[in-house]
Amino acid sequence: MNESGWGAAGAEWRAHWRTGLAAFLTIGFSFGAYNAVVSIFILPLQEAFGWSRAEVAYAQNAGLASAIVSPFLGRLVDTLGPRRLMLAGCALSVLLYLCLSMMNGSLALFYTLTAAAAVVGMTASGLTCGRVVSEVFIRSRGFSLAVVRGGMALTATVLPGLFFLIIATYGWRAGYVAEAALVALVSIPAIFFWIGRKREDASMPRVRAPLPAWGLLFKDRRVLILFLAAGLGYAPSNSLLGQLHPILVSKGLGAGNAASLIGLTGMASIFGALVTGALVDRLWAPGVALVFAAGSALGAFILASGGTLDGWTATTAILLIGVGLGAEIDIVAFMVARYFGVAQFSSIYGVIAFGLAAFGALGSSTLGIVYDRFGSYDPALYGVSIAFVAAGLVYLMLGRYPALPDAPPVGR
Repeated sequence: MNESGWGAAGAEWRAHWRTGLAAFLTIGFSFGAYNAVVSIFILPLQEAFGWSRAEVAYAQNAGLASAIVSPFLGRLVDTLGPRRLMLAGCALSVLLYLCLSMMNGSLALFYTLTAAAAVVGMTASGLTCGRVVSEVFIRSRGFSLAVVRGGMALTATVLPGLFFLIIATYGWRAGYVAEAALVALVSIPAIFFWIGRKREDASMPRVRAPLPAWGLLFKDRRVLILFLAAGLGYAPSNSLLGQLHPILVSKGLGAGNAASLIGLTGMASIFGALVTGALVDRLWAPGVALVFAAGSALGAFILASGGTLDGWTATTAILLIGVGLGAEIDIVAFMVARYFGVAQFSSIYGVIAFGLAAFGALGSSTLGIVYDRFGSYDPALYGVSIAFVAAGLVYLMLGRYPALPDAPPVGR
């Protein structure tokens, strides 16, 4: 971003900082927080109920339920606006996490509650928060999406170690209660007071436009390209996050050290999100996506290469993966707004989220299955590395940016 670009970003944030901060807190401390700590629950649930790692990992197939719902939810967001859906979804999330804290060992109940949490969690994801941010931040859209995305990076940095201590001290039930408290005390107040309650600026656009029919939507090859690229990139990211703690333990690290290293993914994600956010405001986003996907591929390859890893090697791999993880969702949200416009942002993002959730759920359970079958995560980690590279290459097929009425005024 050049000097005038930074000036424009500053002006937009001075006008709409409440919206940006609320989206930051919502995306970070609702379902994003649960995604950041889900791997910490795997070993305690194994010990409590005798479930295998694959059985616990199957719960992340709940993403398939949110995948089915997300296109329709996105359509609803573009039609009704995000605020009411965000508030209702977060309230339901609190109840679901409390229900998870009272589980009795039934796998069916665990899968049902996890699926419901995944579906409801979409109301506080990039589907809604990305729409809120893209609507008011124009000149600095890429950077602003990255700042808001930093909410997930913050929780990925702070929460794994904190939840490890909570669960180690008070048990896994307390971990779910803590997750419910985060949503109730952070996300819900932020949405209620700072998102859509009143106009911060008379110039804030009321983005409403006729939405294209589903058939026309899927005839656009760019939708299909972005669907495939985002899915190929998110599947390995989600699978690594969902199994990262046991992966590191299997590589010879202690449970406490492994939990601390997971926190590094959050720090790296913050860096990756901010750097890519600034870059896509100036450079062609698919090219930026390829570079960061290659870095994540290298990190996964390092994890797979060799039996026991020393602390420095594991740290290098985690940082590479974390930087790419920070770039992934921010770039997807930016490209949805830049290629299709804000008026149909959530409808398109909902379709993309279908790919994210479906690919992500399949990828996560695959890692657990591979471990149970071969006693090692290495074969799956090599596959993860290949998927990252494939995602970066598919992004290049999107082509040049179209001219849109709500696109940045500079020729980007």
